[in-house]
Amino acid sequence: MFSRGGIATALLVLAMAGTAVADPSVQVVGGTRASIKDNPFAVYLAPPADTRDPHCTGVVVAPNKILTAAHCVDEGVTGPKPIPLNKRVVVAGRENVHSTDEGVVAKLTKIVINPKYDGISFDSAVLTLDRSLKQKPIKMAGAADRALYQPGRSATVMGWGAVEEGGSTNGYLMKASIPILEDETCRVFWGEDDEGNDFYENRSMLCGGHQEGGIDACNGDSGGPFVAGGKLIGLVSKGVGCARPKHPAIYARVDAVNSWVAKEISH
Repeated sequence: MFSRGGIATALLVLAMAGTAVADPSVQVVGGTRASIKDNPFAVYLAPPADTRDPHCTGVVVAPNKILTAAHCVDEGVTGPKPIPLNKRVVVAGRENVHSTDEGVVAKLTKIVINPKYDGISFDSAVLTLDRSLKQKPIKMAGAADRALYQPGRSATVMGWGAVEEGGSTNGYLMKASIPILEDETCRVFWGEDDEGNDFYENRSMLCGGHQEGGIDACNGDSGGPFVAGGKLIGLVSKGVGCARPKHPAIYARVDAVNSWVAKEISH
């Protein structure tokens, strides 16, 4: 099981309760190129020394606030612990990671991991930047958007992650359409944790994937947007391999953290 840090057609999940994630990056597999102009809210996290190396994806939810997966910025061993602020920067407005003359690079001034995050559930974190971005934030799904989460509906996942399992990014923002699956599909596939409890729970998780495989998020896509109806409904969270048949992935539900994110935005 692996946590995904980028968007490819595969999802890598290494997030278990109390377990540090070594490489939470995942990219979109089986997808197509996405325009940053059409999706200005998509950003990626990279080491300050090399902004061509996307480690995770994120989403602009306010001019100076980014929503991403908690496992992307957690280095805790016995519990959540934010990484040092100087370990990552946020790159916005850059469709091709190699076009270093495009977009803006923002430093982190604060990292807040969801207080309910336990290494598995409520996989979300809010990053505060040292500047306000010009990129338009995306609206987050809330309690009134239940219809966007209906099984059988499709949502679009995006990221700069690997484009095949075990591979690397092609450098471009990618996107793919992913069908939302019944909760039971993920509950059966993901099984139980060490204490005998269901690993998958629908309070903070959303099940998605192509049962025939071939299309998925992958290394480097973690924290990336899962969009339906023009709203952010989820974040790339966990998967096993990338785009494998009958390997449904887990997305962090945004409606479950909407009020918490709103409070962080107001700070």
